[in-house]
Amino acid sequence: MKKEITIDSTLCKKCKVCVEICPNGIFRMVNSLTSVNSERIELCFSCGQCMAACSEKAIQVFGLDYNKDFYDLPETINSFNALIVSRRSVRAFKDIPVPKDMLEQIVDSLSYAPPSFPPLKIEIVVVQDKQLINKSLPYMINMYDSLLKGLKNPLVKFIIRRKAGPEKFRMIQNHIVPMFTIKLPFMKNGTEDAIARNAQAMILFHADKQSDNHKADIFIALGYGLLRAHSLGLGATAIDLIPPAIERTPYLKQLFQIPKENEVVASMILGYPKHKYKRAIHRQLKSITWI
Repeated sequence: MKKEITIDSTLCKKCKVCVEICPNGIFRMVNSLTSVNSERIELCFSCGQCMAACSEKAIQVFGLDYNKDFYDLPETINSFNALIVSRRSVRAFKDIPVPKDMLEQIVDSLSYAPPSFPPLKIEIVVVQDKQLINKSLPYMINMYDSLLKGLKNPLVKFIIRRKAGPEKFRMIQNHIVPMFTIKLPFMKNGTEDAIARNAQAMILFHADKQSDNHKADIFIALGYGLLRAHSLGLGATAIDLIPPAIERTPYLKQLFQIPKENEVVASMILGYPKHKYKRAIHRQLKSITWI
């Protein structure tokens, strides 16, 4: 399918919400008009963020339809169903620190996540200091820069494929390489943060590499944390780019106080949402079989 994104100039209010909310920077302002950056359109994966946030329904993304794929959000979160249907991955945050008591409530919710086999093996690092996150970014950028360079070498590419495994390597080839090929120059000069997204806080989930089924436990707990953050009025997103960068950079493991025998499995960025979504996208499961 050809990737096509259009903006109805007669409806667009030039509010810049789509510019700030798109995770891949596909929209931009040119001469005070909202436009599509043709150099980045291939990075669009139809997440629906722009259409969900546009108050005027001025944006049309290939494969998505306002009437068929979106639904209005509930006015208040007064039930578990409202909590579920209204949660969104937030990547644009206000420049306001997250209070410690809110972070403590999120941390408390993680202890209720059921482990595969008791006891809980999950360990976390709560990063409250945005400056510490910013300090880590150049090292993360350097790791991905090295990855892209390494993939150009057939021998190094073979080693990366063997270590990553088929599923992760497909993710690297199909998503990480195209994204960082375009974004790395902007990340290096500090004009774009495509990793931590200027988040005000971050939670790292880690565990002893030898502990039983710890990855499954962590992903269950991550889901609890994301929902708890949303219930508190915070925006949160799981970021898959952060754990590999920490794991492959000894300085970052030391910076975030990760024990040598542990591995960072997941990360969550947090902050107050900069924009309010008008609607949400309804995604269909690939298949449902009733037996």
